[in-house]
Amino acid sequence: MAIKLVALDMDGTLLNEHQELNPAVAATIRTVRAAGVYVVLASGRPLPGTLKFLPELDLLHKDDYVITYNGALVQQTRHGDVLIEHPLSYQDYLHLYATALANNLLPVVEDRQRMYTDIPVINNLIQFEAFATNMPIQIASPAQISHEAEFAKFQCFGTKDGLTKAIANMQPEMQNYYGNRAENFLLEFVNKEASKGKALRELAGKLGIDAADVMAMGDSHNDESMFEFAGTGIAMGNAIDELKAMATGVTATNVEDGVAVALKKYVLNA
Repeated sequence: MAIKLVALDMDGTLLNEHQELNPAVAATIRTVRAAGVYVVLASGRPLPGTLKFLPELDLLHKDDYVITYNGALVQQTRHGDVLIEHPLSYQDYLHLYATALANNLLPVVEDRQRMYTDIPVINNLIQFEAFATNMPIQIASPAQISHEAEFAKFQCFGTKDGLTKAIANMQPEMQNYYGNRAENFLLEFVNKEASKGKALRELAGKLGIDAADVMAMGDSHNDESMFEFAGTGIAMGNAIDELKAMATGVTATNVEDGVAVALKKYVLNA
């Protein structure tokens, strides 16, 4: 078995505690890519939220790809051309919007260009999400958005306890969509056919790569589907216990160059 494709979660995995690339991690990824191994970022972020890191990783060639919105899109990195897409419809948006309000959560929906919300005062959590993902916020109610619109992701913001209570009330939505608690304060929904793991499987299939030759790395719940598909799943030292239990191995933390350590061991055999 030789690893031909590596899928890397970003926040808590690729990026350090300051949402930056450690130099050793970037250098090792460039070496892996130069050896002919695909390196695919797999994130809940949209493409704009990945762009600042791609040049340093040398992942802007015509055959470089990124999994965005937790698997709702697979795009070519250089121009953003869409290879795979599983969107939410306007009717999905209306349903999730009403459900979020009924559970005292703040609703935000995203397409490929921006975030939309009708919250009159944008709180710090939503501002942080917009900054981290490099997405502008547009104030718009459902009535002000085109009924023909399609969306990549729907987000619900709330307190830790508020989200826990809401999730218990939103089991139909958790079943009818791919629901994921991305943070203590953030619940995300994408199309049921979308997840990092499903997107990774579809991309590997298009590239002619078997699951046994795929390696995935992550730290949280939204990485579990990748571990279910990939022949090798490496959990970060800072990963949740559930992901570590699924993993082929556990590497160092994202602060301690864990991605570089794992790539050297499992891909470069160094």
